[in-house]
Amino acid sequence: MIQTLSTSLDIIPGMESTVIQHCHATRAYVTKDTAAFNKDVAALAGSSRDLRSCRITLSCISWLPPEILTTIFTYIVEDDAFKSRTGTPRPCGAPISVIITHICKHWRQVALECPTLWAYLNCVSANWLEIMFERSKKAALVVIYRSPGSLRKCFQQILSQLPRIKYLQLCSSSWEVDRILDCLSSQPAPSLQTLKFSVVRKSHTRVIRPISDSIFQGRAPLLRSVELKECTFSWTSCIFSGLRTLDVRRIGSASYPTLSQLLSALRRMPELEQLTLGLSSRFSEDTELFDQVPLARLKRIALDACTLRNAVSLFSCLAFPVDVKIALNLAPIGSCLSDLFLVMHKDPDGPGPIIRSMRASLSYHTFGVQFSTSTTFKSEYFWNPPDDDIILSLQFKCSSSTRKPPIIFDICQMVPHHRIRSLSVTSSIYLRDNFWRAGSADLPTLENIQLSGTCNIGSLIAVLQSGGVQCSDMAYPSLHALELESIDFGCGEAEELQDIVIIRAGHGLGIHELRLVKCRNLVDDKVQLLKEVVPAVDWDGHEESLVGGDGSGGGCLCHNCRDESSSGEDYMQALLHSDWDYDPDSDAYSEE
Repeated sequence: MIQTLSTSLDIIPGMESTVIQHCHATRAYVTKDTAAFNKDVAALAGSSRDLRSCRITLSCISWLPPEILTTIFTYIVEDDAFKSRTGTPRPCGAPISVIITHICKHWRQVALECPTLWAYLNCVSANWLEIMFERSKKAALVVIYRSPGSLRKCFQQILSQLPRIKYLQLCSSSWEVDRILDCLSSQPAPSLQTLKFSVVRKSHTRVIRPISDSIFQGRAPLLRSVELKECTFSWTSCIFSGLRTLDVRRIGSASYPTLSQLLSALRRMPELEQLTLGLSSRFSEDTELFDQVPLARLKRIALDACTLRNAVSLFSCLAFPVDVKIALNLAPIGSCLSDLFLVMHKDPDGPGPIIRSMRASLSYHTFGVQFSTSTTFKSEYFWNPPDDDIILSLQFKCSSSTRKPPIIFDICQMVPHHRIRSLSVTSSIYLRDNFWRAGSADLPTLENIQLSGTCNIGSLIAVLQSGGVQCSDMAYPSLHALELESIDFGCGEAEELQDIVIIRAGHGLGIHELRLVKCRNLVDDKVQLLKEVVPAVDWDGHEESLVGGDGSGGGCLCHNCRDESSSGEDYMQALLHSDWDYDPDSDAYSEE
């Protein structure tokens, strides 16, 4: 046994040598195969790229001439620059123009040969700026930085190109304003056409350096649009001259103008087309009389957070075309509302746009009224809407003396309202019969009523069925279309509406169109009753009951049933939170 073990030990050194040789041989073989494999993979990757490139080349978009591709690429970049709201660089860090160059060789070549494509700097990080500057060559730059964070690390690099910039939009933190203004004052801006500058202020106690005449070294000959928010400035600055668009809001007390200073600045802008001002503080008492400032090209004027007194003072000193679009966001108005319309419409009987529709938004704190030359409203905005058909938007805070819904019809009487055909009302407060009666008296030719957001339509139904035996005695004699959205029907009100349609049809005043959207306590069988008497009923099929508790035994919560079950207690509580205080003896509202 000992002899056998000794023999085995003698064999091991020979085996070790053989194993090592085998491992070396195997390693060499594997290395050779791996190299060949990697070569094959690289070849396949190259072939794949070639195939993808060939596929793109054969695609329809690659048949387009370079000029068309350039137009498409530029549109994409412009759209990203002006419609983006994030204010931060895109997650991958690369501008869109860079991304385009990685699609295919053809696109890359087209993009690199278009300097304009590289001129849009929309929150571009500092890492890409030098590439953008180089590839944009001498093209005029569009610079947009909507947040202080994206601007902080690169504003010096950006503003070093100030003579090339045609569009400049910056949002700065308050502690960086001084350095940014230094950069803006270091060079002239011969190409600049639009300047938008806003400051994010965490504390209003910090004193911000004002924009002075030294900005752009006083040389920005092409500047036509200025927008300033939360800034401090002098109204004698060179930037307030020769403008076509001026938007100044949320300015501090140090920059708040006297009426004389504001009018002096406006006189230096005879071609002004768009004017937006935030005038929250009263003008100082000016005892002198001012000549009117002619603004013959003015198209739109908007006053934000403005006192009624300031609005009257300013409008009385301006002369502008009769078709100017006016948007007013006012503090609580008083008895001089008529004075405002006298200075806005200095010749009410003269030629002007024809108003065809009216829209009102009523809440406990704010009332809004709009007038349009179209029968429909294209914009949901109630202040300064981007809708050229809306010629007047008036929004104001409510006080105890103005929280009266019929006031909107008082306003209606102050404009040319005789051709209004459509009325849209959105309300979160209770509307009494006198509201709808006032509307019928002031808008006798009204053809369409759109009502949404109110708790019920009982008062409208009551007014629609009132009147004598003559057609002229009926409320809203021209009404033929009714649109109801998010309305809570009381029990029996659908049947009442059916009866009213029948009665009005008997007087030749039929309602021909009825639209029902998201109305509660309205089910299919009730809608079928309405379809029997109205030729065109458009119902969205929404069925939602007004049942309390778990829906099985809580009882109906509509206003009619609630009034009966609580002897009017809930109804009275609702009125305490509505537009007026209710007087049960006179069955009418009284002022608070």
